Amino acid sequence: MRKTVITVLTAIHLSAIGVPTLVSAQQGDDPNLESVEADDPEMNAAIAEAQRTLPTFLAVLEDPPQGASNLSFKFPLSGWEHIWVSNLRRDGDYLIGRLSNVPQQPEWSEGDPVRVPMKNISDWAWLDSDGVMQGHHTTRVILRRIDPKRAAMIRNNLGWNR
Repeated sequence: MRKTVITVLTAIHLSAIGVPTLVSAQQGDDPNLESVEADDPEMNAAIAEAQRTLPTFLAVLEDPPQGASNLSFKFPLSGWEHIWVSNLRRDGDYLIGRLSNVPQQPEWSEGDPVRVPMKNISDWAWLDSDGVMQGHHTTRVILRRIDPKRAAMIRNNLGWNR
């Protein structure tokens, strides 16, 4: 089975929260890395939900509510490594930003600029003024699959246990 890499949170969140990154099995034994099949129905449903609700995110990007921060989106870099992008702006049917994580692919680096067609966005997120992370559709799937104590800590840090 072909594996897909899914980065769970932006680099800022990863360091602060300790969320695992989903990667292909051949990437090694790092305890912070998880694996997901490319045809995983639950993950693909989360990606479809992120696409369906993308207009909500685009409205926040265009006119952020007071206190909104940490706007980011995820897309499949080179078709398989779903990675977060921040420092966003819209250009027609594209979102432009910079990679927020260290990619698994050596030809890419954290901070590299990308221009992504909106049809390729696999998740989106933003922090509201109450400190509750919005979006993170794929993260919600991942949290059901990792150690429950660690998942609870992450949910708390994302403001989801309030």
